[in-house]
Amino acid sequence: MQKLLLSLLFLSIYLVSEAQIKEKKPFFIGNIGTTFGINQQFRLGEDDNGPFITPKSILLRAEVGYQFDQRWSGSVSMGYDHHFKYAINSIPYFGTLRYNFIAKSSSAYFVDASFGRMWRPSESFSSGNYYKVGLGLMSFSSSRWNGLIRIDFHRKKIAEFKNGNLDSISLGIGFSFF
Repeated sequence: MQKLLLSLLFLSIYLVSEAQIKEKKPFFIGNIGTTFGINQQFRLGEDDNGPFITPKSILLRAEVGYQFDQRWSGSVSMGYDHHFKYAINSIPYFGTLRYNFIAKSSSAYFVDASFGRMWRPSESFSSGNYYKVGLGLMSFSSSRWNGLIRIDFHRKKIAEFKNGNLDSISLGIGFSFF
């Protein structure tokens, strides 16, 4: 997997150096997200038991990639995930292929798929595979900074975890820099 990610990075650098058309360009994306869950202590009509829906994790991502044309882009990413309920910390690193199914001059709606590895810094659970599928909206501005909102399904393969997976749906916001 590391060879694949390294190959994608070198391919992106090569394509950046050979690019002649403005449509092709490198980019950087920063993203923060969270998963939500139902507060088990919540009781209707009672005070001081917190909100009905609470955040269950924090997901930080940094992504470097290359826009091949108006529709397709590829990237490599690294992140940090902390799931509060399970006290699980992980560092996923993965490759992503993104397709803009609606591309306008002011925004792009996209779908992307990611595959990679997840490194676990503690001994509680083993390292495993990381999978992600997402939908999102990127709004373009006249500057190089653009806004981003996305919803993703994550699957973290953890051998000692119940059912072998930690599945979650997250909502994220971020920025892109072209």
